[in-house]
Amino acid sequence: ERLNASIAQNFQVKIEGENHAWLADEPKELGGMDSGPSPVELLLSALASCKLITMRMYAQRKGWETGEIQIHLEYVKGESASIIKKNIHFENNLPEDQQTRLKEISNRCPVAKIFSGPIEFQLS
Repeated sequence: ERLNASIAQNFQVKIEGENHAWLADEPKELGGMDSGPSPVELLLSALASCKLITMRMYAQRKGWETGEIQIHLEYVKGESASIIKKNIHFENNLPEDQQTRLKEISNRCPVAKIFSGPIEFQLS
């Protein structure tokens, strides 16, 4: 998967994927125009959406009626590691074993796998 990004004014970044375009920016208190989510919010949104989609796909295959699934992610800068706190809520009252399984499955989403392995940046 690929995207292109450019910056022309202040901290506003224009991002283009294959079929969509969006903005990233910094909040006004950091000198941005607040015209889009911050880079960290975009990172968390990629992780959250991937986890939610992965759980939904698994639940559908199992025939589990989850109702709406909500996830709350929070980035905290730790002393020796970055910490992402996660809280998942299911609208329907699922049995504990199903909730536990879906939360485990959320860690197997493709974006979470990227975070869990070594990452190498290559210039071309």
